[in-house]
Amino acid sequence: MDKTSLYAYISFTGKDDVDDFPVEVVTEMLGIKPTRILRMGERINDVRKRSFTSWQYESETLETLDVDDVLIPILNVFQEKTDSINLIKKELKLNVKVALVITMIDGFTPGLVIYPEFSKFASDINAFIDIDMYVYPFSEPEE
Repeated sequence: MDKTSLYAYISFTGKDDVDDFPVEVVTEMLGIKPTRILRMGERINDVRKRSFTSWQYESETLETLDVDDVLIPILNVFQEKTDSINLIKKELKLNVKVALVITMIDGFTPGLVIYPEFSKFASDINAFIDIDMYVYPFSEPEE
C-alpha cells in the first residue's frame, strides 16, 4: 500500500503467570473464528521463540484516514459478546486488548477519535487500548 492504512484487532492473551491457554476454548465460547493465532513456543526467527499465546481477530486493512472504518467492524462482531468475553477472561485468566494499527505514509495522519459507543464497549470488557503507529518518511516532491 502506498497510502496511509489502518487495521484494528481484538486479542486475548494470558495475564499474571498465564502464558499459554487453549485458544480453541476462546473460539468455542465466542462462536467466532480467529483471523490469527500465535502459539507459545512457535519460532519467530532462527533465534527466538514466541513466549506467549494469543487469540486475535483482525479487521480488514484499509487505506483510510477514519479510524471508525476499522473499529466499527470489530464493534459489530464483538459488541453482543461482552458477557462471553468477560466470562472467558475470568475462567481462563486472560487479558483482552483492542489495537489500532496505523501505517502513515507521507504525513497523511488519520483523525484519532474514538467515539463513545466504542469506548463503552472497551470499558465493558476492561480492555487495554493499544495504538501502534508506523510512520514512513515523507517523500520530497519532484521538481
